[in-house]
Amino acid sequence: MLIIDGVKYNLWIPKEEKQLEEMVKEHSKEIFGKDSIYFDLRQKLTSKSGVMSIPDGYVISFSKPFDWYIVEGELSTHPLHEHVTNQLNKFVIGIKNPLTQRELIDALYNEINNNKVLRAYVETMIASTEIKGFLYDLISKPPKIVVVIEEKGNRVQEACEGLKVEPIVVEFKTYIREDAEAVHAHLFEPFYKPEVKQVSKAHIEVPKDIPAISREELASLKEGIVVICPSKPEGINFLLQHNAWGFVRIRRKPEYFALYLSHPESKILFFGEVEDVLYPHDSESPLTEEEARSYKHFKEGKKIIVLKPESLRKLDKGIPKGTSKKIPQGIKYVTLNQFINAKTMDDL
Repeated sequence: MLIIDGVKYNLWIPKEEKQLEEMVKEHSKEIFGKDSIYFDLRQKLTSKSGVMSIPDGYVISFSKPFDWYIVEGELSTHPLHEHVTNQLNKFVIGIKNPLTQRELIDALYNEINNNKVLRAYVETMIASTEIKGFLYDLISKPPKIVVVIEEKGNRVQEACEGLKVEPIVVEFKTYIREDAEAVHAHLFEPFYKPEVKQVSKAHIEVPKDIPAISREELASLKEGIVVICPSKPEGINFLLQHNAWGFVRIRRKPEYFALYLSHPESKILFFGEVEDVLYPHDSESPLTEEEARSYKHFKEGKKIIVLKPESLRKLDKGIPKGTSKKIPQGIKYVTLNQFINAKTMDDL
């Protein structure tokens, strides 16, 4: 069991490899680094003698020196000696085939070239080098073989012994929140050393020019839905810079937005009126998709809540967390009337 701020998360074991593969794909930038791209390609690797294998995906890291990875998801419940050893050795001999290399290069190039945003990103990362030439140089180097598994143990270690190449084994554990199965926590060791930024108190202080408002004054607004989003205190910077909040999975457009700040604030402190809900790639988005991808909490398919100009207000008293030990982990919808009359977040 995992406990985060008093909230219990139970270990979840995927029943199918596909479930693990989807999570690896979703969190690929956290695993391989923010400058990496996961290619969900079922591109076969065929040896000169015709032995074929199909990895779960490919990753290119654009952090210098450039690297590329063949990714395979496995479950510890499977027959690892028979499956892992056989599959990984096929990858190694298959990628040595020049014809297979050319086919993979063509497949990767098409994925990049057919996506304008992705192409622009790659061109930026490789500077003046032509994309196809870059791929030829990269794929000519031996790949790093990565096995992502939900539980790493002696059986995994033994299965990897005697392989033609030593794989990188990543243990990827998933925990599900006890009272909200859609909320997950993942535990794994990333390939890169995460940058830890020391944020000074002055850096996260709220500018004094944001108007304050009491909740009683909100009663003059038309009744509607308020979406409450949780954030660490430094999330204020994103809110103020873009007059928007991201990135969230949200299907409907609420009338109002509120922001809960975690410790040391532990209260809802901001309120604004919603102008629109957009994807980063939408033309009216306050930041480009490339800018959105630079944020560590960016995820494909998530949206941005855009506020009406000059509608952002700081609540003069805020709504404190209350007696519950649990803190908001995801977005929450309440009516404006509930929001105005709540004494603490226990009432929401």
